[in-house]
Amino acid sequence: MKYIPFAIFLFLMGCAPVIKQGAPVSDHVVFPSEVSKSIHGLGRKDEAALPEKWWSQFDDPNLDRMVDIALKSNPSLAEAKDRLSRAQAVVMESESLRYPHVDSVNRITRQRLSRNGNHTIYNGKTATIANVFPFSLNYDLDLWHRDEEIISASQATEEVALARYRLSALMLSSAVIKTYFALNVASRLASLQKELISIAEDESRLYGAAYRSGVMPASPSLAADGEIRQDKKILAILQRRADGLRYALLELLGRAPGDVLPETAQAQIPDRFAVPKKIGLDLVAQRPDVQAALWNVRKQVQLEKAARNAFYPNINLFALAGFNSIGLFDLLGPGGANYAYGPAVNLPIFEGEELEGRLHAQESSYDLAVHAYNRTLLSAARQIADALSELKYSRSRLEDGSAKLELKISQAGIAASGYESGITGKLPLLAAQIDLHREQMSHLEDSLDWLNSITYVATALGGGFGKWPS
Repeated sequence: MKYIPFAIFLFLMGCAPVIKQGAPVSDHVVFPSEVSKSIHGLGRKDEAALPEKWWSQFDDPNLDRMVDIALKSNPSLAEAKDRLSRAQAVVMESESLRYPHVDSVNRITRQRLSRNGNHTIYNGKTATIANVFPFSLNYDLDLWHRDEEIISASQATEEVALARYRLSALMLSSAVIKTYFALNVASRLASLQKELISIAEDESRLYGAAYRSGVMPASPSLAADGEIRQDKKILAILQRRADGLRYALLELLGRAPGDVLPETAQAQIPDRFAVPKKIGLDLVAQRPDVQAALWNVRKQVQLEKAARNAFYPNINLFALAGFNSIGLFDLLGPGGANYAYGPAVNLPIFEGEELEGRLHAQESSYDLAVHAYNRTLLSAARQIADALSELKYSRSRLEDGSAKLELKISQAGIAASGYESGITGKLPLLAAQIDLHREQMSHLEDSLDWLNSITYVATALGGGFGKWPS
């Protein structure tokens, strides 16, 4: 008979099911050859991830200051940081499972005892019952490491929260940079549009004078007036865009629309943007969203193991020491001492379906986490390839636009020389200046596309936030 408990114990050890093989985790990414060629064409050094504060290569102190302000003051990022703090607190709480729990249990009650109670002289009477146990210990031996799996899962949850905090910082910095550039360009476009309208009004006055003198028909003057009205509408749109971008930038900085925006300087357009010479899984894994998805897979692995270990018996050691008495006067006397100790064994005999269902649910959660990771990895690879392709073509458009701008500058110079020498009138000079202003505005739009493409690539590569904050 004395071997029966031991036999039951061994039997229950063999009842835990084997964890099934889950969904496969993707372990590589491949980029098309044309993307690699475009990378070599855009320059870079090594296979390392982007440095933190990669945007400093724009040599714009105002931009650097605005990104720093946003990272310190943006409410959404502060919220993500609080989520990280909460996850860290949960880790601290779960790690307490490793240690004995020592409590002090003290209770004094006034109670009427039953006539059929087990305290003969107090049966049917009302008495004061005191239980004072200044020392009470409970220690889970965790023979099957279920608690350790729970702790590991909470630590993985903390890493998920940290990766999402990094992701929030990445997207915030990207939004600040793009909005800053867009505001800068919108302000310059509005300034150029005002100059263009002034030149067009001079042209319209000359056309009007020529018409009144009978040198020209009315159609050029009317056409010029129509273009001026259209240009004024465009100016209003540009000014409205600049106001909207200013408000958006203030919001990203954690400030109200009425606050003063730090001064914006003319953005410096870099000739090249250095990207890694080779992009593989190690580099893609620097992206915070990929980190979060991978840590979520690891979390589900630990929870799945904990669900399996729940099939095993659980053994706790307990002990308490103190005083117990009916009546307060005898509580601290020599007869009031009380203690107890021993093991407590929890045998999950009739919980099979509940535990099995919990395990199957956790297995499905693991598969879902793997699918989410694989999807995130593919999406990251697609974004990187798309960003590099856009960077290549936006650079090509910028170079074409620069060539056209140089041509318009030359034409405007020739028209100015002709006017100053008296060979031509003022109308050809004004027409050349109008064409030059329109080409300058088009070049600004191309420059903004190039700057946005740089930011898109940097964001797709993780923006240097893979280990942020350092």
